[in-house]
Amino acid sequence: MQVGLVLPQGYFNEFEGWEPGRAWARIVELARTAERLGFGSIWTGEHVLSKWPGESIAFDCWALSSGLAPLVPRVGLGLIVVNSTFHNPALTAKAASTLDAISGGRLTLGLGAGFKENEALAYGHPYPGLRDRMEWLSEHFEIIWRATRRDEPRFSFEGTYARVEDLANSPRAARAPGVKLLIGGHGRNYTLRLAARYCDELNLNVFPDQVPELLEVFHERCAEIGRDPATIELNCGTNQIMRYKNLRVTGGQRFAEPHELAYQDPEKVAAVGSRAEELAAWRELGFDRITAGIPGLHNTDEGLYEFIEDCRTAGIDFFDRQPEPTT
Repeated sequence: MQVGLVLPQGYFNEFEGWEPGRAWARIVELARTAERLGFGSIWTGEHVLSKWPGESIAFDCWALSSGLAPLVPRVGLGLIVVNSTFHNPALTAKAASTLDAISGGRLTLGLGAGFKENEALAYGHPYPGLRDRMEWLSEHFEIIWRATRRDEPRFSFEGTYARVEDLANSPRAARAPGVKLLIGGHGRNYTLRLAARYCDELNLNVFPDQVPELLEVFHERCAEIGRDPATIELNCGTNQIMRYKNLRVTGGQRFAEPHELAYQDPEKVAAVGSRAEELAAWRELGFDRITAGIPGLHNTDEGLYEFIEDCRTAGIDFFDRQPEPTT
């Protein structure tokens, strides 16, 4: 089972009051530490604003991944996820295939429909309803999937939200058949169908006891188009590897304020349950990857080493070595 590390990039106001150079140096340090310890991948996401009001830096995920690529040559580079409503899909395909090519085939491109209206409006993008955003995402997947494949030299596409004409994207992806694509979520009508049709990896933002029913639906979606679900890797979401007081409330609600507070001020949040048990549950369910978001890493490595110990307790032990944490 592979473990990826989600790097801090300012969304949770981690870099409030920091100079950009200092924040970048810390991100580089964490990425290098993750590579040295045996993490299989490092991940960033597309949030153009910090979550709470303030003066925190919010770094761009494409620029971060491109800058990190030559500095950590042994780990995968994941974008979890890029907001399709912010971009022209053909240009996203070019950016993705370029990053994949220059990194030696290490990119996993996650695509999403966006869920932060304030980010869209602040940067001058439309924010239509969810159904329209999902249709938009579907057309983007079609274009990006075709444009980044090594065996599709030229094509045209005309949709409601996007179009290309006689497109021959270059450079091509470093790996066959193309750039590795990911989608996150568990919507039965759109997300799981898009995963079955286009994706190499499915990121499920649920709790372990919800997985069997969702996988049953997912297998049905794969059967609809004749795809073997075993060809799609399963990835548990960045936030499910932490359990905090009141994180899951009666009625199946997935997230509550303490999760967000864990990033804003970890000392104010009391842990409940065993993270090692949670990790073991994902392993037993047969997931291929955990993408671990760990609060506090902008200031100290301590949480990283605690997470490694929980992985070992859960029977997930791929780490090379464990030097003393730095503060």
